[in-house]
Amino acid sequence: MAILCWAGMGLAGTCHAVELESTQASRSGSRYIVELVMVVDTPESVARTILQDPDRVVRVNDELVDVQHLPANEVGVRRFRDHTIACVWLFCVDYHNTIRMRVLDNGDIRLTVEPEKSKFKYGKFIWKIQSLGPERTRLTFYAETIPGFWVPSTGILQSRMKKGLQRMAIRMECEYRGDRICAQARWVDSTQQ
Repeated sequence: MAILCWAGMGLAGTCHAVELESTQASRSGSRYIVELVMVVDTPESVARTILQDPDRVVRVNDELVDVQHLPANEVGVRRFRDHTIACVWLFCVDYHNTIRMRVLDNGDIRLTVEPEKSKFKYGKFIWKIQSLGPERTRLTFYAETIPGFWVPSTGILQSRMKKGLQRMAIRMECEYRGDRICAQARWVDSTQQ
């Protein structure tokens, strides 16, 4: 288990923990599957509210540049077009996807890509949100994609998604706590020591 903490300027000893419980990645042909499970110090209701609102996701996910809301002809479905810039070392991909978002009866958030209007040829993303107490939530993120662009390797994709979701989880905690120093955050990953 990785425990990631940050300490802002003048706040040595302050620690918001994101516990990375597991991460898996695989590839079959051009299809990539990545799953990450982490625990955040945020109430389930706050995590759910943020993850169900594309505008709030843009605030906590630094790879998302913006979202454009689109009309949806189906009850319970929200549609939007996202603009993402994802970088690994010096290699960056700048792309747009049109997404359909639905909250399932069990509370999971399912996002599917409309391939004819997207850079992904296929994309399914699922957020599972489980309360572990008043201020602890387990987030499981599952992604199954066929990118319409070159991906260097499964390991690099897994690493990029892991780092992006860790930053997103910390920002989610910061938004909940009202902390204004997230831009000065420093990562410590105990699995790397």
